[in-house]
Amino acid sequence: MKLFFTCLLLLTCPFIYAQQKIGSVSGRIIQAKDKKPIDYASIAVKSLKDSSVIGSSTTNEAGKFIFKNLQPGSYRLYAAFLGLKNSNKDFIISIDKPDVNLGDISLESGSFDLQTVEIKAEVPPIVVKKDTLEFNASSFKTVENAAVEDLLKKLPGVEVDKAGAVKAQGETITKIKVDGKEFFGNDPLLATKNLPADMVDKIQIIDELSDQAQFTGVDDGTRTKIINITTRKDKKNGYFGNSSIGYGSDDRYDVNANVNRFNKDQQMSVVAQFNNVNKQNFGGGLGGNGGNGGRSSGLTNTNALGFNFADTYADETQISASYFFNKTENFIQRNSVTQNLLGDITTVFNNKQDNVSDRLNHRLNFMVDTKIDSLTSLRIQPTVSYTNNSSLNNSIYTRDYSTYTTNGSQSLNNNNTAPTINNNILLRRKFKRRGRTLSLNFNTSINDNDADNYNNITDNTLNAGVTTQKITNQYNDQNSSSINQNSRLVYTEPLLKTLNLELNYQNGYNHNTSDRFTYNFNPATLKYDLLDLTYSNSYENTILTNTAGFSFNGNGKKFNWNVGMAVQNTDRTNNNLTQNYVLKQNVFNYTPSAMYRYNFSNSKRLVINYRGSTNQPTINQLQPIPNNTNTQSIPVGNPDLKPEFNNSLRVAYNTFTVGKNRSLFVNLNLVQTSNKIANSSSLIQSGINQGKLAILPVNVNGTYSGNISSSLSLPLMAENKLNFHISVSGNYDRDVNFTNSIKNITNSWAITNGYRLVSNLDKLDLTAGVNGSINRSTYSVQPNSNTRYYTFSPNISVSYLFPGEIRWSVDADYNQNTGRGEGFDTHFTLINSYISKQFFKNRGTFKAAVNDLLNENQGITRTANNNTIQDVSYNVLQRYFMFSFTYTLNRMGGKNRNNMRRGDGQGENRGGGNGGGGRRN
Repeated sequence: MKLFFTCLLLLTCPFIYAQQKIGSVSGRIIQAKDKKPIDYASIAVKSLKDSSVIGSSTTNEAGKFIFKNLQPGSYRLYAAFLGLKNSNKDFIISIDKPDVNLGDISLESGSFDLQTVEIKAEVPPIVVKKDTLEFNASSFKTVENAAVEDLLKKLPGVEVDKAGAVKAQGETITKIKVDGKEFFGNDPLLATKNLPADMVDKIQIIDELSDQAQFTGVDDGTRTKIINITTRKDKKNGYFGNSSIGYGSDDRYDVNANVNRFNKDQQMSVVAQFNNVNKQNFGGGLGGNGGNGGRSSGLTNTNALGFNFADTYADETQISASYFFNKTENFIQRNSVTQNLLGDITTVFNNKQDNVSDRLNHRLNFMVDTKIDSLTSLRIQPTVSYTNNSSLNNSIYTRDYSTYTTNGSQSLNNNNTAPTINNNILLRRKFKRRGRTLSLNFNTSINDNDADNYNNITDNTLNAGVTTQKITNQYNDQNSSSINQNSRLVYTEPLLKTLNLELNYQNGYNHNTSDRFTYNFNPATLKYDLLDLTYSNSYENTILTNTAGFSFNGNGKKFNWNVGMAVQNTDRTNNNLTQNYVLKQNVFNYTPSAMYRYNFSNSKRLVINYRGSTNQPTINQLQPIPNNTNTQSIPVGNPDLKPEFNNSLRVAYNTFTVGKNRSLFVNLNLVQTSNKIANSSSLIQSGINQGKLAILPVNVNGTYSGNISSSLSLPLMAENKLNFHISVSGNYDRDVNFTNSIKNITNSWAITNGYRLVSNLDKLDLTAGVNGSINRSTYSVQPNSNTRYYTFSPNISVSYLFPGEIRWSVDADYNQNTGRGEGFDTHFTLINSYISKQFFKNRGTFKAAVNDLLNENQGITRTANNNTIQDVSYNVLQRYFMFSFTYTLNRMGGKNRNNMRRGDGQGENRGGGNGGGGRRN
C-alpha cells in the first residue's frame, strides 16, 4: 500500500503543481434590451500573449460566470448566445490585482455569426437540460481503439463494474440507444463493449418518461434511467468500426469485429466475437456474463454474431430489427462451504463441483412505429428467442451434523430447450383538444420449457459407527409452459391548464402449467421406466387480474406532481391435476402511487416517488412436489401462498455546478413488503433424504430493505484535466424466515466506499483509486454465528503514448478479502499490461499483452443472508500472453480518414475545431 500511494503521489503531484495559478475573472451576461440574465451563454477566455484558448464554459441560471486559476497576463473574454450579437472584453491579471470582475456584459439583438470570432474553444464538458445530463465526448479523452465502455468510465456519476454493468447516478442502466434508436434491443453491453468511443459526440443520461407519458405529454411519475449515444456528424455518412485478431500462449485466441454503416437516419451494425479468454461483449440475458478477460468464474469459450438495423423514413415511420446468436462453453471448478443455522443446530455442507455447460441462444427483435393518420399511431414490437442449455455437473460432498456425517457424490446431466415469443402492440390516439388522448396496449408472452435430466446420487451416512448407503438413479422429464396476456387502456383529459386526469383499466391473464415426471432406473429392463410418484406431479396455475385506477397530474413552473390510486382484484386457481385438488384464492389490493418533482434550477432537482405493487408467486413456489436433484436440500412448493405487496419509496437529489463541473447525486430507496415469500427450513431426520433440508416457501411479515448511494465529482485541475470522484453506498435488509419452526430474523447491512482519480490528458491516461466494503449479518436464532467480513481493493491504471505512436499500459488491482471462513481469507495482485505500436496512418495497431502477470488471480465470494453463510472459491483464467492486431475502419463520405485519437491534435477535425476540436463561438 505504501508503494501504491507513493506511485500515485508521484504521478499526480507534477500536474497539480504545474497548475497552481493565482487569478480569476468573473462577471454576468445580460440582454441589452431588458437587462435579464442569460443562462447557458457561451464564454471563452483567450490569452493575448500567444492567442491560445485558456478555457471555455457557460453561464449559470443567474447569467454569472467565473474562471479561476489564471496566471498573470493579458486576456480577452468572448461572450456569445444564439440570436444575439457577440461581445468581448479585455482584462489584465496581475499580482496586485489577481481577481477581476467585469460586471454586466450586455449582448444586443442581432444575428449570430459562427465565423465572427475566430477562436476554437471546447464545447462545455457537461450540459444540464431538463431531464438530461449531457457529456461532451471530446472533453473526456480515451486511448486509441477504445470502446464506449472506456469513455463511460471517465464520466462523473457513472460507474462500470468488472462485468460491464453500467450505473448512472446510482441507478442501473437497462437500455442504451444510439441516436435515439434501440441498439440490439435491450442489451446495453452490445453497445458499450462493441461501439468505438471515437464515434461518440455526446453521452446523454436521460430520465426517460414512460411510453404513455411521452405520448400524452403528461408525466405519470414512471421514469427509466437510460443512456443515449449521439454520433459525430462526420460518422453519420459512411463506414466505421474496429476489427482485431489475437493469438497467445496456451492456445489462447481473441477475435472481434464491429462494422457500422450509418447513412443519416439509417443505421446498420454487425458485431462478431470468438475467443477463449473469458470475454463476452453481451449481456447475461443472452447467456453471457459480460466478462472482461479473467475476472469471471471458470473458463469460457465464446462465439457470437449479431446484426442490427434501424431507420426513420420521411413519413416518420421508425423501423428497427436485430438478430443475435451466441454459443458459450464454460468449465468451472467450484468449492463451497455452507453453514445452515437451524435453531440450536448448525449443519456444515462442503461441496466440490466440476461443471461443464454449453449454452446456445438465438434472439430476433423487430419494431415498427408508424402513424396511421395525423392523430393516430401504432407500434408493434415482437421478440422471438430460442435457448438450448446442456450441462454435466459432478460433485463430491460432505454433510456434517452433530451426531452423524454423510459423504456422497452426484452426477447430474441436464438438457433443456426454451423457445419464447413476446409481442407488444401499442395503439395511440390524440384528439383535437390538447391533452385528451386514448391509448391501448397489448402485451403477449408465450414460453415453453422442456428439460430432461439424469440424476445419479450415492450417499454413505455414518451414524453411531454404522454406515448406511443410499443410491438414487433417476430420470426427470420436466415440461413447463406459460401464456401471459396483459391489456391496458388509458384515457387522459385536461381539467385545467396545469392539471390533467388519467383513467386507466388493466386486465391480465396468466396461465402456467408444470409437468414433472420422475422415473427410477429398472435393473431388469435397463431403462428408466419405474414411475416414482413421490417426485411426480402435474400442476396448473391460472391468474386473472382486473385493475381500475385514476391519477391526477399537475405541473408548475418549477415542479410537477402525480397522485393516483388503483383497485386490483386477483383471482387465482391452483389445479393439482395429479391429486385432483383445486384451490382458489380471491384477493383485493389497493395500489396507491405518488410523485413530486421539484426543479430548483436546470441543474438541481429533487424527486420523491412512492408506489404500491403486488408480486405473484411463481409456479415453482406453488407446485407441491419435492425436488431431489439438489444434494443439500429438498424444495417443495406451497399452493397456499399469497401474493406479496410492496410499498416502495424513492428519493433522488442531484445537482451540478455549471462552469465548475462539480456534481452530486444522492439516491435513497426504501421497500416494505407484506406477505413476503420466504423459506421455512427444517432438517429431515429420517428416510431416504435424511440429513437434507426441507425447504418450504411461506408468507412472512416484518421485512424491510433500504439502500442509499451517493456520488460526488470534483475537478482538481483546470480544463477538466484531472477529476476526483467519491462514491458511498449503504444497504440494509431485515429478513424473516423459519428454521426448524423457529422464527429467525436476519439483519444484514453493507457499506461500500470508493475514491477515484481520472485524468483527461493528451498522452497520459491515468485512473487510480481504492474501494472498500464492510458486510455484517446477525441472526436471532444463533447470535454466536453473527458474521462480519471485508474487502479492500486499491487499483491503478496508467498508460502513456511515447513518440513513434508507441503506447505502454499497466493495470494493477490489489484484492484483499478478510473475515471469511478458513481458507477463504485471501489477498492477491492482478496485473495486466501491454505495449502497442500504430501503423498504416494510425489505422492499424500491433499489441503485445500479458494477462495476470504475477499469476495470482483468484475467485472468492461470500454471501450471508437468511439462515445461511456460504463461502465459495472457483477457478479463474490466469496468466497468458497474447499478440494481436487491430484495424480501424473509418470511411466517411466515400473517403478514407485516419483514425482520430482524442487530444493528440492529429487526424480529422472534431466538431468544427482543430487540435482537440470544438465549436466556433
